[in-house]
Amino acid sequence: MEHRSSWRHALAVVAVSMAATAAAGVAEASPDAPADPAVTITLPAPTGPDPVGVTELPLVDANRADPWDPSRRRELMVQIWYPADGADTSPLAPWMPPGGLAEQRYGLTQSGVASDSWALAPSHSRSNAQARAGSGKFPILLNSPGLDDTAGLNTAQAEDLASHGYIVVAINHTHESFAVQFPDGRVERSVVPMDSPLNVLADVLVPTRVADARFVLDQLVAAGHSTHAGPALPQHLADDLDLTKVGMFGHSLGGATTAQTMHDDSRVAAGVNLDGPILGTVAAEGLDRPLLMLASDTSPWFGNPGWEAHWATNTGVKLPLRVAGTRHMSFTDEQVIVPQLAAAGLLSADLKTAAIGPIDATRSIDLQRSCLLAYFDAVFGRSDTNPAETIKRLAQPELLPHL
Repeated sequence: MEHRSSWRHALAVVAVSMAATAAAGVAEASPDAPADPAVTITLPAPTGPDPVGVTELPLVDANRADPWDPSRRRELMVQIWYPADGADTSPLAPWMPPGGLAEQRYGLTQSGVASDSWALAPSHSRSNAQARAGSGKFPILLNSPGLDDTAGLNTAQAEDLASHGYIVVAINHTHESFAVQFPDGRVERSVVPMDSPLNVLADVLVPTRVADARFVLDQLVAAGHSTHAGPALPQHLADDLDLTKVGMFGHSLGGATTAQTMHDDSRVAAGVNLDGPILGTVAAEGLDRPLLMLASDTSPWFGNPGWEAHWATNTGVKLPLRVAGTRHMSFTDEQVIVPQLAAAGLLSADLKTAAIGPIDATRSIDLQRSCLLAYFDAVFGRSDTNPAETIKRLAQPELLPHL
């Protein structure tokens, strides 16, 4: 029961508290300094040398029924960020699909804040840009978001990795993401309660997500063959996929999905769990490949199976750390969005701290990006150190032992 309570707190506190207290947060804004009716929330620019392209790919698993709608085959939308041709001038893609974010993520519409009082700036990625060709292949990183989150909520991490020569493939887990729009205009919304009991998470959601990830990886393998008849990728992208170097990372339930996918599929060489539990058979059986675990400062997972200091059944490198000053949603783009909403007077300072902690937002994003990049560079032989030495070399004061 304690574990279940911790899970509910970690996943539901931001969404529930924001919806319930947004009105109070707005009321606390000074009447002498009204919010700009056209506040634009911006993404930090990627730090790598490569321009970034992004595309969306609809996929249908003909061999699997959707567990939430058994009358249909399992359908997914994946979002792919990749190194792009520098000469491509395609338009910048939206940061996230328009609509739904204000109403569902922050409850601002219900609190009386007009839905047009703020907007997300475009991303730094060019929509369907031609992929970079003739300079070798790039490692693939699957990404699984948290429960109720869309793939676009980790754009700051994905764009940065792509700018450093990675192909990031994020999975919108249909009927778990708060809204997934398909090419025919149909929108599938979440049917999974945020306070779902632990047995549903471990026995239904994680296996479904693992099957999603393995299917997406199968489709990427198929896309590398000339006879592939599936949805088309942007020019040169199929040729750029290095299917011998596959990693995965995920936030919250996506972190649990990452660990279990590694356990079930040896093609995934390394993973990063961003403040998620360890659920499923991997908790008892461990891994034989490296897993970096970054927890928030108030994470409920410390001491639970898989998060203990010495995972007895694990033979791979295990790096469990926590990031001082963070909260559960700090490992998503909410670390970028929330401070800017607060600075504009749309959310109170107390609500901001409750959502993403007292850590400086820029510092938090920089630290996350540097850890992800350094770790995967070490795993895939792009640096001269092993994963454990690489993380130690970062030697940042915010990176603390997980206990």
